[in-house]
Amino acid sequence: MSDTRILPYADAPVNPAALTPEALTAAQFMDLYEYICAAGTFAGFSAVPWEELGMCEVLDEPTDEPEGLRLYLRDRWPVAVLEFDTGYRVIPGAITNRWLQS
Repeated sequence: MSDTRILPYADAPVNPAALTPEALTAAQFMDLYEYICAAGTFAGFSAVPWEELGMCEVLDEPTDEPEGLRLYLRDRWPVAVLEFDTGYRVIPGAITNRWLQS
């Protein structure tokens, strides 16, 4: 069994209520992306229901590139990331369990 909890940093605790596009630095965005990649599972495009993604808050990568990463937050916690032309990486159980079933 894996532990997928987000633990606060020892130096600067992360306040989930402060996760807004304006308050998030590029380094913090990449930390969240790396967490989802490490704890999540690749789900592709068609396995993640748009209805459930519509209930999430979306944070676009703070970059000048037109197709950057897009993080999805539920209750201010990172649950998925959209990688342009690749698909979604999802924390198991955070969005839905339907894509885990065959």
